[in-house]
Amino acid sequence: MPKPPLSHFLTGEELPRAELFALLEQAEELRQERRAGHRRQDLAGRSVALLFDKPSLRTRISFAVAIAELGGNPIESVAATRKHEEPEDIVRVLGGYCDALVIRTHEHAIVERMVSKAPVPVVNGLSDSHHPCQVLADLLTLRQYFGKLEGLKFTYIGDGNNMLHSMLLLMPFLGIHVTYACPPGYEPNAFISRVAEGRAREGGGSITAFTDPVEAIRGTNAVYTDVWTSMGFEAQEFEREAAFANYQLNEALYAHAAPGALIMHCMPMIRGKEISETLPEHENSVLFRQSENRLHAQKALLLKLLGKGLA
Repeated sequence: MPKPPLSHFLTGEELPRAELFALLEQAEELRQERRAGHRRQDLAGRSVALLFDKPSLRTRISFAVAIAELGGNPIESVAATRKHEEPEDIVRVLGGYCDALVIRTHEHAIVERMVSKAPVPVVNGLSDSHHPCQVLADLLTLRQYFGKLEGLKFTYIGDGNNMLHSMLLLMPFLGIHVTYACPPGYEPNAFISRVAEGRAREGGGSITAFTDPVEAIRGTNAVYTDVWTSMGFEAQEFEREAAFANYQLNEALYAHAAPGALIMHCMPMIRGKEISETLPEHENSVLFRQSENRLHAQKALLLKLLGKGLA
């Protein structure tokens, strides 16, 4: 019989709505199983390569633990320990050893070049344009606290970066109404925004852009921010701090959100810059639930891509 086509996870657009909802359902089941002390062996005898071209804490550890707790073998390679090779060559070499590949890298084109020659599933652990694995964890967090996704209002304040791109592509597609506020000149990519608008119409959600953070956050169920200067943009740090000065998530801004609104951040964070010193410790802060949920969401994703997920 012919082999089924390979599945990859680069932006999240690869999965239809029903499969995204099923993946989140399985992620919650995996979380409950882990809390009960149950360990699985779905990936026994299988290896997953983890390639890191950028520093990593959450992506690196959460994927390694996810693979190990599913009975598999995580194999890490960081950029400092290997010579330069073309992405098309790397993925074919690793495809001869491993059953899947997770990469955290710079330009999104590197991930796409790998997929063009990949003999095994490829997961985007982060690129300059997209961070879909983090948004899976964020969706799981919202689902845990609200019991649903459809109809929620979600607000992002800050840079129009890879995080916002992935939020726009995935959240409205699952029925969430997303508002965001970015300083002029730091808006999300126009092409990605157009694609996201079409997906929002299909999924029943919506996207509304503001320049005023107060208008964006008014009445929201959850508010999210990220660092003002992402990895690779350090040379712009001082000019970015000036541009983002009025976009800090702090107590005054948070007061305009709905009562009990969740406070979210993908981390690492710089307290006192994009988020106030004290909001991360607020009773409605879910930052560390988000980071834990990377583990559960990525377990479900690996099972899906390697043929062990929910039907």
